[in-house]
Amino acid sequence: LRPDFAAALNNRGIVFQELGMLDEALVDFNQAIALEANVAENFNNRANILRELGRLDEAMADSNKAIALDPDYLDALNSRALIFKETNRLDETLADLDKAIMLDPIATKTLNNRGVILKELGRFDEAMADHDKAISLRPDYAEAFNNRALVLKELGRFDEAMADLNKAIALDPTYPEAHWNKALQLLLFGEFEEGWPLFKWRWKTKQHIGTELITSKPQWSGEANKRVFLWAEQGIGDEIMYASLIPELAASSSKLIVQCDERLIPLFKRSFIDGIEYRCRKSPAPEDSYDCHIPMGSLPNIFRPSLDSFSKASKAYLHCESERSQELRKTLLKGEAKTLIGISWNSSSPIAGAHHRNITLSDMAQHLDAPDVQLVNLQYGDVSDEIAKLKEDHGIEVAEVSEIDNRNDIDGLAALIMACDQIVSIDNATVHLAGALGANTKVLLPFNRSWQWGLDRSDSYWYGSLQLHRQKNHGDWKHVLETIK
Repeated sequence: LRPDFAAALNNRGIVFQELGMLDEALVDFNQAIALEANVAENFNNRANILRELGRLDEAMADSNKAIALDPDYLDALNSRALIFKETNRLDETLADLDKAIMLDPIATKTLNNRGVILKELGRFDEAMADHDKAISLRPDYAEAFNNRALVLKELGRFDEAMADLNKAIALDPTYPEAHWNKALQLLLFGEFEEGWPLFKWRWKTKQHIGTELITSKPQWSGEANKRVFLWAEQGIGDEIMYASLIPELAASSSKLIVQCDERLIPLFKRSFIDGIEYRCRKSPAPEDSYDCHIPMGSLPNIFRPSLDSFSKASKAYLHCESERSQELRKTLLKGEAKTLIGISWNSSSPIAGAHHRNITLSDMAQHLDAPDVQLVNLQYGDVSDEIAKLKEDHGIEVAEVSEIDNRNDIDGLAALIMACDQIVSIDNATVHLAGALGANTKVLLPFNRSWQWGLDRSDSYWYGSLQLHRQKNHGDWKHVLETIK
């Protein structure tokens, strides 16, 4: 009736967003803004869509515009805070949430959001206070119970954390994050029989795990002599970890198609039996080529129902190009009798809290350096400036192999790892690769432990050659580094 009715276009855009129809929502918000360029709500709504679409620079511009039009616009401050969080600008996130709470001290959503950020910053008591207040104001707030559980988990108060997760699920039985976090806590404690079935909730969460395969074929549940399509999910470290199950899956299948990160294909082809077909993540298998399918993260539910079942896997199931590794070792040693220690100190994982895993190159290198040691760079990404500064400030040299791109040449990185006598690394993809190769590896773990490493064990049930060294207190690497030294 009124094609230029901006408010109606805005409202329809909100409905499209609720339905997950983001492109349609964006069209409506674009048109509403074209008609009314000075309405803060229109820009805020479009910012939310752009954030969900991953267009963060454009989302930030719209949030800034909304706040410029209305500096006290609570929803816009919350929205911009989420964009800051997506780009790991936590201090700026906190500033927006602090202002929003000043404007409305009993806004439960804002309190809950600030609690999440305070946890990320390691300010656990303040995070607890925000979640406590949000829950006291709104006792049926499932999300606040879920987020308080994560703080309690950080503090080692696991029974209380589980109680909060169960409360969140009771309040909202369809709440994915609560089921997912319950699964992770159960797996952390080695309660695999109960934890693995809940692990399937990952697909309904907002975690960075990839896209679920849409197919008419059923999911594989252990039947013998089927043509099975195993498809990739999560990060490259996860793919390497779940690859320990490929031999068992291949043995029970009449045909196996493995989809994985393209960088892993040369390594997998060398390491596993002939006859497996490999496809990169951008190229799913045609439906007529398989009878059933299974995502990598669902394999443990079939093959690893108990701690004892992990003993079935080979402790070194990936194999590098041995001649290349020997040549690299000769090049690195330069005829000297030294111990080669490969090091990696940073994770770029988008998982919440992953930044707590990181350590500075300077701290790591100063503890490992010795006259009879040559440090070798295994860190992915361009770290040449860090390595140059280390040499300038402390006179410590870290050898780099220019012919190997540690991020993109995973087969080359595998050879480089096996050229070293020992590996020292934080929790990142390098650790998974080293463990799968059977390399002698010391892993530096933060206090906020990831489920794969168990609660307090010093060895890994996934990888036989790993030794786990854990922080005793949040953010304190000194004890870990002194122990390794």
